[in-house]
Amino acid sequence: MKAIKFCAICVIGAMMMISCSTKTSDEGQPAGITKAQVDSVSYALGQNFGMVISMNDFGSLNFNSIVSGMKDILAMGKIDPQEANRIGGEFSEVINKFMEDRMRIKGEETLAKGKEFLENNAKNEGVVTTESGLQYKIERAGNGVFPTAESTVECNYEGTLIDGTVFDSSYERGNSATFSLQNVIQGWTEGLQLVDEGGEITLWIPAELGYGERGAGASIGPNETLKFKVELIRVLPAEEK
Repeated sequence: MKAIKFCAICVIGAMMMISCSTKTSDEGQPAGITKAQVDSVSYALGQNFGMVISMNDFGSLNFNSIVSGMKDILAMGKIDPQEANRIGGEFSEVINKFMEDRMRIKGEETLAKGKEFLENNAKNEGVVTTESGLQYKIERAGNGVFPTAESTVECNYEGTLIDGTVFDSSYERGNSATFSLQNVIQGWTEGLQLVDEGGEITLWIPAELGYGERGAGASIGPNETLKFKVELIRVLPAEEK
């Protein structure tokens, strides 16, 4: 699904460029349009297409081939909507295939790195590995009141990738978070039941207990192993849920 979305954006950006002038002078423009104006809009179109590329995870690209593709399209002259749809479908297929392969390969690499990380992390003092593969360390004990899988909890937390990249933090927002343990990833549902009110826990969540192959937004890619530092502020009474 992500690849299809990327492709659709690229098609729109490319078609916008195809439908506009690429002259570097005022040739072919109505009277009153100067070369400077044409240069400005040409640069703006280049920025627009560059932004489309930068906002999506294509990795390094061959810019000579990008220019060649644009030249080949523009050499065809004015393209009617039906032909544009046909051409768009062809390069959509190429882009989709590339993005699907790229995501799959990156996901496989990320999964392998995560497994290696967890194998090494399990050797560290205080780290416990559960039957599901979740790893945790109690950083501070609380008052002895533990949540259940059906509980709603209030907590502060920071989530990072195993390379240290922070992708979410209630500390940065300056507000604690309240949520039901029935509505979070499996690693959180299991992990939060291991810490009591007032306590602090570190969780290392393997991909299959997190967001798996789908990832989550732009920050969490496919098969990422996640680390959370969590302070359990309180388990909400039933009447406050």
